[in-house]
Amino acid sequence: MALSSKHLFMNRRTWTLLIFAYFSVLIFSAPASLLSLALFSASNGHVELANTNGTIWNGTASPILIQRNGGLIKLNSLHWDISAFALLKFKIAAQLNWDNEQQVQPMNVIISFDQVALQHTYLPLPATLLEEASDFLKPAALRGKIILRSDSFIISQQIAQGTATADWLNASSSLSSISPLGNYHFIFSSNSAGLDINLETTSGALILAGQGRFLPTSGLEFNGTAQASKGSEEALRELLSHLGPQLSPGISTFSLVPARTH
Repeated sequence: MALSSKHLFMNRRTWTLLIFAYFSVLIFSAPASLLSLALFSASNGHVELANTNGTIWNGTASPILIQRNGGLIKLNSLHWDISAFALLKFKIAAQLNWDNEQQVQPMNVIISFDQVALQHTYLPLPATLLEEASDFLKPAALRGKIILRSDSFIISQQIAQGTATADWLNASSSLSSISPLGNYHFIFSSNSAGLDINLETTSGALILAGQGRFLPTSGLEFNGTAQASKGSEEALRELLSHLGPQLSPGISTFSLVPARTH
């Protein structure tokens, strides 16, 4: 017995719904490892995820930072929750939480076609990453922990908007027996061309101060001074001599230029 056009229409609609449901399940159950591949590509091979669990929408992993020399830096475990509804507005919106960190509230990341918006930024990083900023810093073998924070920061191809701070905690160097050397505070302020950077010392035997800027076209330019607190002069002699010439007795100057790319 021949099927009526009504039955044919219902069959086509049923198959369409089944196919849609099938692909929906595939998409929403896609493994978190796919997110690692996407992140590796978007970062030009500088960031990937290890120990991935869950899905691309809700999961955990340990971010891996890939240095210019090929070295790997593993960060704390990160939890993410990506909103599927934001995709309807052609955006990617994610909430991020770190394990074992004093994070007050989730970090929000909103990615659209022309910009990346960061809210409640909390980014814990090892001080070894400072070597990526300038080859001059490599011999010092800097250590410690850096916490990057910002209430609101927007990055686009044309300009960055907002302010951010970074606290370098328990800083140390292989060129000094004093450990830690101190705690230091950076302030990053956006301008029409790039970022202005200010450095000050909050505590410690090594007193640092400086100002500079980061421009997308030319990279980092930074000039600062360094001196030992009273009673620490001898222990810091080698480190201060490495930093640069003396501006005045006991006060050394240093300059950072962009790291060479390989």
